[in-house]
Amino acid sequence: MSTEFSFSKPKSGTRNADFIAFVSDRKTEQIVKSFVLEQAMPHAHIVVGNVDDAIAYIAKVDRSPLFLLVDLQDSVMPLSDLGRLAEVCEPSVQVVALGERNDVGLFRSLLKIGVRDYLVKPITVELLKRTVNVSEGKVSPVMLARAGKTIAFAGSRGGVGVTTLALNVARHLSEDTHRRVAYVDLNLHGGAANSMLGLQSNNGLIDVLQNVHRLDPQYVERTLVAKGSRLFMLSAEHEYGAARPFGPGALPRVLELLCDSFHYVILDIGTVTDPLAQEAFDHAARVYLVADRSVHSTRETIRLLRHIEDRDNNPPTSLLLNNPNAVTGGRVQSNDFMTAIGRTVLYEIPFEAKSLATAENLGEAPKEKAVNGFNQMITRIGGDLTGQQMNAERSFFQKLRLRRS
Repeated sequence: MSTEFSFSKPKSGTRNADFIAFVSDRKTEQIVKSFVLEQAMPHAHIVVGNVDDAIAYIAKVDRSPLFLLVDLQDSVMPLSDLGRLAEVCEPSVQVVALGERNDVGLFRSLLKIGVRDYLVKPITVELLKRTVNVSEGKVSPVMLARAGKTIAFAGSRGGVGVTTLALNVARHLSEDTHRRVAYVDLNLHGGAANSMLGLQSNNGLIDVLQNVHRLDPQYVERTLVAKGSRLFMLSAEHEYGAARPFGPGALPRVLELLCDSFHYVILDIGTVTDPLAQEAFDHAARVYLVADRSVHSTRETIRLLRHIEDRDNNPPTSLLLNNPNAVTGGRVQSNDFMTAIGRTVLYEIPFEAKSLATAENLGEAPKEKAVNGFNQMITRIGGDLTGQQMNAERSFFQKLRLRRS
């Protein structure tokens, strides 16, 4: 069931249409037709249909369109449907989605995967004109403030090396990829990160959390301890047994201000049952869960994956299988670990016998040079975050292919 609305048949080997629209109802179809006529687009194709119809059509044409308008009204799983559509489209496609749900969560999810805009029906010709800039050949950008990413590192049990991995990823991002990084050690009583950097805590984390209602960017900057020009520490050494001088809900405001000034905010989650850990998970753009090859860690990984991902923001969670100690008999095999938890490990980090311990005691970066060693794994995790091997301006469909691979 479709009504085709084409102005001219393109030559073989050229783009079949500059503008293609698949909409779910006749009223929307007429509005889109009026827009195309008003803009005098020479090659346009307007169809009443769904995402499956769009996939079938685009798979047959020589070239994908410049603009693709797709209606998600009848889509039960819109992100999954767009992923299938990505498989048949060229990377250059600029996608505008339509729908009936005035849902901020859906809107943000679509923007995160690269959709240029999401319009809530009923639409108008004027709205389409503001969205699709035909003269410049691009979709008008959605005006969103640029913000850094909050990356949480947590462990399935104590001693699996969360701080070692998180801190070295932060160091790599700041020194090797030249990003500004804020490292937040959420262990209020003093985590290991400061000593591993050769720093002293100024109790800045307690300061900002208890003064959250009068924070501004300058206030937060003054509480950070610098390690070089691009890596900054926010930590605390609260007295053992002392009450917390702040209430719940303080951390999100601190993260908001940090994300305005830093490319990455690395959250070192010491205890996953701490209320600060729950706020960290709720506001993380990405979570790395660190485990080791023990039965207890395997069991806790299963529980924690469910705990982390079963929340409103549903942060993408990757598993890092660390070997913080020398290999001994009786360890769970990597394949058995992945079989037990039902998913694959992003990276397995090898045991580093000497240089890692020396570096941590001296507050320096590890010096090991072994192929596929610790530093190489840190570089890969950093590349996983920055996409350094890919074009920073990947189009919508390139992003989706990577997320689905």
